[in-house]
Amino acid sequence: MRFSTRTAVLFLLVIIILGCTTKPHNSTPLPKHHFMQSAQQQVAFELDTHLNSLPVEMGWWGVNVQYANTDEVIYERNSERMFMPASNMKMYTTAAALCLLGPQYCYETDFVTNGTIEKGVLNGDLIIKGSGDPTWLRRFYEENYDSVMVQFVDSLKARGIIEIKGNIIGDDNVFDDVPLGSGWSWDYEQHWYASQISGLSFSENIIDFTLTPDVHVGAPVTIEFHPQTMYMNLRNDLITVRKTTKGWSHGRIRETNNGWFEGEYSISAGTKAEDLSIHNPTLFTVHALKERLTASGVNVSGDPVDVDDLSASIDYEQTERLFTFISHPMSKIIAGVNRRSINFIAEAVHKTLGKEFGAEGSSDEGQKVQIALFDSLGMDTKNLRIRDGSGLSYHNLVSPNTTTSLLQMMWDHPYRSYYIESFSLAGVSGATRKRMRGTSAEGNVRTKTGSIAHVRTLSGYTWTRSGEPLIFSILVNLHTVPNWQIDQMQDLLVEILSDME
Repeated sequence: MRFSTRTAVLFLLVIIILGCTTKPHNSTPLPKHHFMQSAQQQVAFELDTHLNSLPVEMGWWGVNVQYANTDEVIYERNSERMFMPASNMKMYTTAAALCLLGPQYCYETDFVTNGTIEKGVLNGDLIIKGSGDPTWLRRFYEENYDSVMVQFVDSLKARGIIEIKGNIIGDDNVFDDVPLGSGWSWDYEQHWYASQISGLSFSENIIDFTLTPDVHVGAPVTIEFHPQTMYMNLRNDLITVRKTTKGWSHGRIRETNNGWFEGEYSISAGTKAEDLSIHNPTLFTVHALKERLTASGVNVSGDPVDVDDLSASIDYEQTERLFTFISHPMSKIIAGVNRRSINFIAEAVHKTLGKEFGAEGSSDEGQKVQIALFDSLGMDTKNLRIRDGSGLSYHNLVSPNTTTSLLQMMWDHPYRSYYIESFSLAGVSGATRKRMRGTSAEGNVRTKTGSIAHVRTLSGYTWTRSGEPLIFSILVNLHTVPNWQIDQMQDLLVEILSDME
């Protein structure tokens, strides 16, 4: 048989094609993943893609992501650079509190007297020896402002006391007398998030107000106090108007308890909540206790007194203990710090570390104790500058890899569960309860947020689709766009981690 050249070529081509497509019985196919990116590479690529597209006004970003079980780094960007952490600093404070104080640690506040009780009359002073307890506030008592004071009154009545012929003295000397954090902005001072720090405190050292417009235009707005107290002298020049043209403002004169509300309040604005911090938490606490005692029928002839105003120090060896009030445990306290991001509680815990393990109950001693602890546990602290316990100070500095180092340390710690459960749960609770809803991150990501002017931070733990735990820290400084835009991008990055196979 004769073949044409063209036929021969076609025949040879068929043989070659069959040879390429027919797999010998002993062949070994190349693994599929050799042609594909790994899950880790894919995540790094996605994170890079989004971060590379950010405009300048989105600020300066630092990111570090690693596996919790192996501490292998998955992704990093500017991870050794220093950033202001805002409330991410609370993670350091609460980690130190858990490690050193333990989850069952409680504050114990003694109520004592230098007098005697005869026929229901306390002849002498009632003295509160402050312990630094930060839990005498509504957040720990089902939003009831007076619950803790009611317990104090009931405990005194249980001792048979129906009258006090003496002063009510507040002793705050468990902490130093520095009421604000280092580097706090002066114009924060009147707000709840910058309330004063003291060894004796009540109601977060703030007064909440409910504003209700009058039904008549031109009449003053009704202002209710929570807790009810006469401690603050409030000027109310807030007038109900049909439509405001000037707006309204409120504030407190520094180093006084003289506050004001003034301006125009629209009748259509409805009820609003506002607040003001108070000056001298110690005096505020004993003033409030006298008010509650009087309201319950216990007459007090003396005055509320700050221990610093006494001419001589108190000799506690010459006093009698009436009762001791025990706080909630530290495991619950740190949830108030991390989940609800309460600066006041964080600062009290910070000073408590100094009191228990340093030279005194001060912020400086608290930061020394923290650094010593972290160094002893092998954490890299070269990029860590602690100046307060809450993160409100602009002098705090951390790096993303220092933060993931902290989170790794606590992942490996016996108190891991207490620590992680104190964080917000995305889409469910705390500061991120309204974020990441409807995504794989909802109910899956435990985070600590942070926010001061031009600072937005988000760090914590998440789990991949296969259940692998990850640690992440996303720190943003110097942005000029609204915070919600930063939140959206941070949420997107965390969702990418949660979607990881």
